[in-house]
Amino acid sequence: TRRIEMGLGYSTDTKFRASATYSDVNVDAKGLQMLLDGRLETKLSSLTARFTRPPTEGGWRDTYSAVALRTDIENLVTETVAVTVVRRGIEERDRPSFGAGFFNDHQRPQDAESTSSHALYLHGGWTRRRVDDLLAPSQGWMAELEVGGGVPGASTRSFGRAVGKANGWVPLGADTTLVLRAEAGAVIADSRVGIPSVFLFRTGGDTTVRGYAFESLGVTEGNAIVGGRYYAVASAEATRWIGDSWGVAAF
Repeated sequence: TRRIEMGLGYSTDTKFRASATYSDVNVDAKGLQMLLDGRLETKLSSLTARFTRPPTEGGWRDTYSAVALRTDIENLVTETVAVTVVRRGIEERDRPSFGAGFFNDHQRPQDAESTSSHALYLHGGWTRRRVDDLLAPSQGWMAELEVGGGVPGASTRSFGRAVGKANGWVPLGADTTLVLRAEAGAVIADSRVGIPSVFLFRTGGDTTVRGYAFESLGVTEGNAIVGGRYYAVASAEATRWIGDSWGVAAF
């Protein structure tokens, strides 16, 4: 029921990393799960404490989290502390979710003015999956929508936020799969100033827009790339599988 994990690694996005995790899947002898996680990477570091309750009779799972995150990416240093509560459905093919969190954020772009902000954020969303395999789909589609906003009076600046994502898997013969992906998001506010960095948008990197450095696509401020209020990404990738575990992709 208890586990300790430690590791060293490297990724092309965030470079070198060291991590340590402690988990207990039955803290209170009633199925309460606990996860304590620490990460130190070249471009980011984080501390996370997360507690997850067993599913309710109505089919909901509640998660309580506290996170401290520091990033240093594209000459922008961010420091964020957050406490969140999220309730999700347990049905993976049609999963609603909603939650609340309080975020305190500090941003320091190089050669530009530093800013501090906070937000009490409420959100709700829905994920629908229609795929042949939930873990490794080769046919079907998935769509996700989340809407939320910073509560006036409890946030530095009130704002709305919406993010939509869609993925499609199309088989092209027995050993080839076409993957289509589209994402778009918007923060509804007069300015990005006063909005915590975690709600703004940057992209780029090997898991988003390949050929660009990690989170290097955004808004220029001073000598830094900071998050913007709008974004859209679309991609297409064809993979030719060689055996069960390896493939060659064109994107």
